[in-house]
Amino acid sequence: MCGLALGGRALPRPLLFQASVFSPNSSGPVVTAPAAPLQGIVSPALGRVSPIAMAEPPLAPASRMHALRLPPSETLENGAEVTDSSFWSLVKLELSEAATLGLLNGLLALVVSWQIGASMSRSYGEFWPYLVGLHLALSWAMLLIPMVLTGQSLFMAPMGLLLASEQPERRLAFSLFHLLSVFAFPLSFLCMVLTPNHRTLAELLTGQEILLKPLSRFS
Repeated sequence: MCGLALGGRALPRPLLFQASVFSPNSSGPVVTAPAAPLQGIVSPALGRVSPIAMAEPPLAPASRMHALRLPPSETLENGAEVTDSSFWSLVKLELSEAATLGLLNGLLALVVSWQIGASMSRSYGEFWPYLVGLHLALSWAMLLIPMVLTGQSLFMAPMGLLLASEQPERRLAFSLFHLLSVFAFPLSFLCMVLTPNHRTLAELLTGQEILLKPLSRFS
């Protein structure tokens, strides 16, 4: 071994994460890799389309019918003023149905008295629990059957009125409250006078609405 030069073996250069281990107190600058330049995705411009004035679509039947229940101060697009005819239409409807139900129940009372062979006061004095139920069933059937099948009572169709519901169960519920509204017509008339859109008692209790069908002059 004499005469040979002794030299230290070169150690490999530590990596960046090893530098802190070998030299914990090193205050030299930390070498970081240069950040890659950001590249944005560039797409060709497709151009701008100038806005096109589109005509408003025609009102749906339900919307057009609802527009006829608006206050008379509002107007349609063609300048025609909306006539507030729903009030008198509903008044005539309930008056007509009240008169018809009164006539029908009066005929029923005469037939029952004739069948029993006693006076009307005596017949209703003794059999009133059965006769009251019979009157209610007859009156409700008069309103229930056509309203559930077509959404209109017998007097709604000639007056151009329609119940705004297509569900039979909602029509069924409305027919019962409409019968109450007809029986308590003075209270229903007061509701029509005080509410903005002339809601009947049945409309207020059920949340449903009797609408005017669209007329040809509004189409």
